[in-house]
Amino acid sequence: MARSLVWIPFLLGACARPDWRDDFDRLQRESAALPAARDEAPREPSTDTDLDRVLLQPLDLPTLISLARARNPELREASSRTKAGIEEVRRAGSLDDPTFKLETEGVPLRHPGSLGLAQDSMAGLSQSFPFPGNLALRSESASRDAEGLHQRYLERERDLTLRMKRAYLDYYAALRAIEAHDEHLKLMEATEKISDAKFRTGAVTQQDVLKPQLEQVLLHNEVLSMEQMRASSRAAINTLLHRPPDAPLGEPREIVPADEDFNQSELLARAAQNRPELKAAELRVKSSQARLRLAERERDLPDFSVGVDYWQVPGGPDAYGAMLSVNLPWFTGKRSAEARRLEHELRGDEAALDGVRARVQFEVRDAWLRVQAARRSALLYKNELVPKTGQTVEVSRASYEKDKSSFLDLLDAERSLRDVRLRQIQALTQYESAVADLERAVGADLRRKP
Repeated sequence: MARSLVWIPFLLGACARPDWRDDFDRLQRESAALPAARDEAPREPSTDTDLDRVLLQPLDLPTLISLARARNPELREASSRTKAGIEEVRRAGSLDDPTFKLETEGVPLRHPGSLGLAQDSMAGLSQSFPFPGNLALRSESASRDAEGLHQRYLERERDLTLRMKRAYLDYYAALRAIEAHDEHLKLMEATEKISDAKFRTGAVTQQDVLKPQLEQVLLHNEVLSMEQMRASSRAAINTLLHRPPDAPLGEPREIVPADEDFNQSELLARAAQNRPELKAAELRVKSSQARLRLAERERDLPDFSVGVDYWQVPGGPDAYGAMLSVNLPWFTGKRSAEARRLEHELRGDEAALDGVRARVQFEVRDAWLRVQAARRSALLYKNELVPKTGQTVEVSRASYEKDKSSFLDLLDAERSLRDVRLRQIQALTQYESAVADLERAVGADLRRKP
């Protein structure tokens, strides 16, 4: 009896659709290969000598992203929930536990402990079965839910990648802004020497010597906010890497301005295929459809139980008994209400899917427009504004040394150069950030190097 029961789940799943089984097999392979699936990842923020050695080298953004995907606790949480969803598929596709019973009848009340005086004793085994096909629908619904959990993992992975890129860009911008201020300080020191020499000859007043000194004090004050930005962005990177916030980091590599052109139609098509939120919404609809089909079947078709008993009768021949029982789902209305509830849930999931589609299209278009604008701005600073402003400073310095212009003209030119360089850094990081937003909106890497 027990050996024959092993085959019953396979018979009950004979009408299962093969597509979800293939998807489930693929899900198991993909979830097992995730970097965050490793159980040996630390639970507490920690440092590692080899890791510190790597991160003290010039920072490479792809390396940071790879490390974050393996170490970040948010991804490990999402990976564990996907594993739980996979186990739920196995649980949903399994039969209820069989029941074994021992029973005795007719024990005299005067001798309650004398089981040998019983009229008969029996041992029984019974098993409940859903109507053929229902077990497969339960598995299908759970499998779609598990796939949705996997898509939520991918969504978190994309969010983590975007956060790492933004933190890296902030770190880069802070360090480059400090360097720009240092260069301007050197200009002010050189200007101070020129003004001091001219003051000693009586060509200018002492005011021309004091103004460069005041400008240097103001620059030192501005550097303080840049240092705070560098410390905050370093803490953000370390937190995403699951390291102490003050753990050491090297300097970021230089970002080379890219001249790229993204096709909006192609991006929209890729987003429709790759965006995790969109796939998750589609899977919720499929799961609701499977649950609705199951509820309709349970409303119309009964489950059943079978059992067999072995009787031992003192003084008489042994015997057996058999049992078949079915539930009657047509009388209480409970099953009908459940089917109607799931139908409403399906309509809601379909509406949610439409909303996600519209949001994805908007986010792709919005990010694409910001990329185009930031790209033009970055190229304008690189090719036009920075070279021309630098030439203006050289001309102003030469004129000031020859007493053909005032110190204020030179100071204004040097301030303009500093501001233009700072804005160039800002324009470059804004472009990189806009591309990161575009990749997040599309749900795929756009095969570019930051």
